Amino acid sequence: MELKPLSPEFDELRNVLIASNMASCYLILNEIMTRRGEAFFYETFKNEWLGVYKEIHKYVSKMKPRKAER
Repeated sequence: MELKPLSPEFDELRNVLIASNMASCYLILNEIMTRRGEAFFYETFKNEWLGVYKEIHKYVSKMKPRKAER
């Protein structure tokens, strides 16, 4: 996965957004699993979430932007 270089301020913001998204997804999934009576472990989630995130980013980065507005 390649992320474009950003200024330090924007790079920090990007990292915060990624971490926030990951934390939100984990909390929601953990709540669902707890209600089902199943155990859920952060490391398992993190590894799976990062895999999905990287695949989506790889796919989106190959998409070409529109040349003109519709």
